Amino acid sequence: MRARVLTALLLLSGCAHDAVHDMDNGQHTLTATGASGGVQGSHEAAFERANEFCDRSGQQAVIGAFYDKAEIGPRGEHTSTIIFSCATPRTLHF
Repeated sequence: MRARVLTALLLLSGCAHDAVHDMDNGQHTLTATGASGGVQGSHEAAFERANEFCDRSGQQAVIGAFYDKAEIGPRGEHTSTIIFSCATPRTLHF
């Protein structure tokens, strides 16, 4: 599993930051850049995009892991890759 994640991250490092990639077994990955807010900002951007992807099928994103790029971009931006799956939203029952 770890080798598969690392392979996916290496493949993504040269790709655009827009696409959601299928990793099989219901897992997906995407990379997002947060212009502000440091690593937390890039996590928020990645999670938001993951939720947008899952929302197309009436589901919500469930985070598997975040992988953060160690380097800071030329404008101070941070980049994170999220591995996630989509699941039926939980609802509260009273």
